[in-house]
Amino acid sequence: MGADVLRLLERKLTFKPSHDDHGGLTDITHERVRIGEEVGLDLDGAFVDNGSESIVLFTHGNRHNITKFREHYALFSALGQSFFTFDYPGYGRSPGIPSEAGVYASARAAYRHITKERGFNPGKIISYGCSMGGAVAIDLVQEAQVACIITESTFTNTWEMAKHLYPYLPVWPLLPKRFENDRKVPHIKVPMLIIHGDQDPTVPVKMASELSRVATSPTQVVLIPGANHINTLEVGATKLQKTIRDFISEHAK
Repeated sequence: MGADVLRLLERKLTFKPSHDDHGGLTDITHERVRIGEEVGLDLDGAFVDNGSESIVLFTHGNRHNITKFREHYALFSALGQSFFTFDYPGYGRSPGIPSEAGVYASARAAYRHITKERGFNPGKIISYGCSMGGAVAIDLVQEAQVACIITESTFTNTWEMAKHLYPYLPVWPLLPKRFENDRKVPHIKVPMLIIHGDQDPTVPVKMASELSRVATSPTQVVLIPGANHINTLEVGATKLQKTIRDFISEHAK
């Protein structure tokens, strides 16, 4: 199988963008902005000012776009927490073709925006990533200063994910490792909160354990009984609201 075909297959398996408006921002007072022009990107972002000195930089997963994550935005607002989120190239209103390098560059552009344009102190930034967005959050903190990091339903690397999701697909052994979170997590220097549903069929809960095992910074793992890949906040609402509030209060307030 040719390299070009493998790259196309890899991209199709990894990125599943949506351009629909899922209504998640409809009832929230927010500022819609364009970011990334200084590095050749044209990204759609949304800023919600809840009056806090700290800010959540929220990076979403490989599906949907920033209009989907109503439960997360409601949680941040319930905590009185300002937040900024954005779409990767090829997602929502952001033109382009999705790629691993592109989502990482997008997060760095968002980080520059909230620190340079919004004036947030890097020591008050919470890098929060959901699923693939957890990989984006992990990569960002390899170099960028933040207060702490939260991952939700995040995997070890895409090679292990392909092996799990497509065990009988004959090409998965040929795919390279991408989004190597298990390699990057040991280099994280700030406190880390790992959230995972214990019934997640997409990203096995053992991957949360593996990320915790290789972590060298103070790390807390919170498993949500009965939660799958997409309903962690819904199933664990009360527990997670307190856990995330306490985590942010300890490390970013």
